[in-house]
Amino acid sequence: MKSFKAECWYQIYLYKRYLFNYLSDLFLLILMFMGIFWSGTLVGNGIIGSSLNATVIGYVLWTLIQNTISQMGMTVANEARNGILEQQYLMPISTKQLFFNKSIVNIITSTVQVTLVLLLIMFFTGHWLNLSLLTLLPFSLTLIATIGLGYVVVSLVLRLKRIGSTLIIFQYIYLAVLLINFEYYSSPIKILSCLLPICPMVSWIRLIVNQHSYNLPFYLVGSLFNAAFWLIIGLLVFNLTNKYIKQKGTLSLY
Repeated sequence: MKSFKAECWYQIYLYKRYLFNYLSDLFLLILMFMGIFWSGTLVGNGIIGSSLNATVIGYVLWTLIQNTISQMGMTVANEARNGILEQQYLMPISTKQLFFNKSIVNIITSTVQVTLVLLLIMFFTGHWLNLSLLTLLPFSLTLIATIGLGYVVVSLVLRLKRIGSTLIIFQYIYLAVLLINFEYYSSPIKILSCLLPICPMVSWIRLIVNQHSYNLPFYLVGSLFNAAFWLIIGLLVFNLTNKYIKQKGTLSLY
């Protein structure tokens, strides 16, 4: 519990110390979406109705992934560069618990930022989404899947050290994936999309927001499977990587 509190205070101090930078990041996220929105408005009839709902949901959840997973990777890389990571490995808690605390704190801060992004996007576009309490279920499962993805990214940083460019490429590839409406494809493709991180949750949320009829058992089972699958994958990859770097003594950046 002490390490979790320390991680929380660490994030608070970072936000206070570099507030201008974080506000700039928030402004950039809003500006990027407005660029997507305005470009869609200039083509044909623009992005309207349910297509705008789909775009907003996909973009907001991409923002959550970007802040939770990519930021996690950048943080661990910076800590390895500064020697902080080696100190953390000497703490009297397991490394799994250490990075779990980091993931939870990242998720909390990212959820707050995503909420602000969503509210500002709806304000600037004048298009307000009708969110029901049922939306909390797929969103919660999304957070569980991002914990697993966080472990995967941390494993890559611990093993490969410098993956900044890879994280940037991953962000924009996944933005395109999240903007694809898998819920309107054939059944085999919808089933295969359940293997992609958080894709069934995104489709489920879009269907709820657009008030479309859907197969509830399919999306419930698919989302539960997706969350459990990526959490297990993340833990397995992290355990193997953690064991490897301890045996080889390759924790430091150099």
